[in-house]
Amino acid sequence: MATERTRIPLARRLAWPLPGDAPVATDAGNAAFLGRVAAWREAFAAREGGDFALYLDDGLEFAAALFGAWAAGKTPWLPGDRLPSTLASLDPHVHGRAGELPDGFLADASPGTPAAGPALDPETCQVVLFTSGSTGEPGPIRKSLRQLDSEVAALEACFGATLGNAVVQGTVSHQHIYGLLFRLLWPLSAGRAFARHRVGFNEQLAALGDGPLALVASPAHLKRLPENQDWRGLARSLRATFSSGGPLPADAAQAVRQLWGQAAIEVFGSTETGGIAWRQSGGAPKPWQPLPGVAWRVQDGVLAVRSPHLADDDWYRTADRAQATAGGGFELRGRVDRILKLEERRISLGAIERRLQASPLLVEARLLPLPGHRILLAVAAVPSAEGQALLDAAGKPALVAALRAWLADHADAIALPRRWRFVDALPADAQGKSSQRALAALFRPLLPEPEWQVRTSTSARVGLDVQAELAAFEGHFPGATILPGVAMIDWAVRLGRLAFGLEGRFLRMEAIKFMHLVRPGSRLEASLDWHPDTGVLGFRFQSDIGVHSSGRLRFAIGEAA
Repeated sequence: MATERTRIPLARRLAWPLPGDAPVATDAGNAAFLGRVAAWREAFAAREGGDFALYLDDGLEFAAALFGAWAAGKTPWLPGDRLPSTLASLDPHVHGRAGELPDGFLADASPGTPAAGPALDPETCQVVLFTSGSTGEPGPIRKSLRQLDSEVAALEACFGATLGNAVVQGTVSHQHIYGLLFRLLWPLSAGRAFARHRVGFNEQLAALGDGPLALVASPAHLKRLPENQDWRGLARSLRATFSSGGPLPADAAQAVRQLWGQAAIEVFGSTETGGIAWRQSGGAPKPWQPLPGVAWRVQDGVLAVRSPHLADDDWYRTADRAQATAGGGFELRGRVDRILKLEERRISLGAIERRLQASPLLVEARLLPLPGHRILLAVAAVPSAEGQALLDAAGKPALVAALRAWLADHADAIALPRRWRFVDALPADAQGKSSQRALAALFRPLLPEPEWQVRTSTSARVGLDVQAELAAFEGHFPGATILPGVAMIDWAVRLGRLAFGLEGRFLRMEAIKFMHLVRPGSRLEASLDWHPDTGVLGFRFQSDIGVHSSGRLRFAIGEAA
C-alpha cells in the first residue's frame, strides 16, 4: 500500500521505477516507460524553440511526452480540445505542435535508451493548461512542477490510504488539470498502475474487473448511471470514486452510493487554484473541507485561498461566493462572474453572445441558461434581413443549423445552444434593457420535467411537478391560474412520444374526462398505456386529491409523425 512516506516526488520520477507488475500502466514495466520518455526527449530536443502544444489520447504515451519535454527543457501547452479556433489562438504562443494535432510531430516509435535521468528542476519545469477566465476567452494558466507535486502530495496524504494499490481508471481527459493530476501524475508519484485510455461507456465501467480500482469521474457521467446496469462487480472492486469539475447533485450523489456502495469524493478547485477542498456526502451536500496545506477565508462574501498549489504565497481571490460553516468548512453560494459550469466545462456566456452577434444572420442576440434538471443554453435573437430571408425560405431549422455551424469552431459541442427563439425585437423595459426574466419568459416550458418511475415498451408511469412558470397557465383563464384541459391532452401526446417513440399522426381523442382542476404546485402522476396493435394511447393524470383527467388518444399506425 502506497503512503505519503513512500511517495516519489515528481521531480525525481525519472530516477525511480514504476511497479514492474503493473501491466495496465506500462505494458512492460518501467523500462518501457523510461524508453518512451527518452524517445520524446530526443524528439523535443531536436526542435528549436521552448514552447510546444501537446495532445495525445494515450495516457501513458502522454505522460512520457510530458516528462520527455521537461527533460529536454521544453514547456508543453495543453489545449483542452482540437477545435480549429482553439489551435489558432494557441499558435502565436508556441513554436510547434506535438502529438495527435494537425502538423504535430511524434516521437520515434522505437524507444530511446531506457536510462534513468537526473532529477528535474521543479521550478523551471512547467506546463501550460487552459481554462475560461473572467473575460470568457480561454486563458493560459502556467503551472510549475513544484505546484503540481504539492497537490499530488496533498491528495496522497488525504486519500492515499483509501486507494492503497488500486488501479486508477478515469472518464475524464488528462488534457485538463483534474485528469492530469488524478489519472496520471498522482499514480506516477504514488507507484500505482493507471489505465492508458479513458472509459467512455457504462458497459466498460461495469466490466473493469475484480481487482481494486479507483475511478476518476465527473458529475456529467455520474448523473447518468443507469439503475438497470449490473454494477455488482464494480461495487466490489471500487476503493474510491472521485468527482470534480462541478457540484454533484444530491440525487446523483445518492445514486452513486446506492449503486456502487460508497459515496463519491467530490474535489473542488480550478485550473488557477488547483485543488482547494473536498467532501463526501452521498446525498444532501455537506460543507467543503480544505485539502491538506490549503488555507481559506471569506472576504466580502467571496472565497479566497492560499496554498502551495499557487504560484506564490499570496491570497488568491476566487470568483466563488462562499459562507463559512461550523466545523471549519464552507459552503459555496454561486459564482461572481458570468461563467457557467455546464457538464463540468466552464462556458462563457459573453463569448458565445459576441460570436453570435458577429454573424451576418443576426442583428442582436442574448444567451441565457434555462434552469431545470439539466441546464440548457438558450438564444433569443433578432434576425437580420439575410437571416429573416433564410427563415422565411427554409424555416427555423435551417437558420438554427446555420448559426450552430457559425459557432462550431468557437465553442465546444456542450456549449452549443439547444433552444432558440427568433423575434422582431428583444423584450425591453423602460430603460431599453432586456431583463433575464423577460428573456426567460420566451422559453417557458410547455411540459414539466418528466420523472420516469416505470417505463416499459407498453406502459409508463411518470411524476410531474406542475410549476407556475409553465407556458400552459398563460392566457386561458383570466384572473385564475388553472391548467387548461387541452394542456393535459398535449402532455399526454408528448409523454407518449417520449415513452414509446410514437411516430404516427395524432388522429383523435376518445372518452376524455376532466374531473379535478390542476393548479401550480400540484404533483401529478401520469399513467400511460400503449396498445401498438390498435394505435391507442390510454392516459390518466392523478394526484392526492384524485383523478384530474383520463381518456384515450388514437394515432395512425405505420407512418411517420
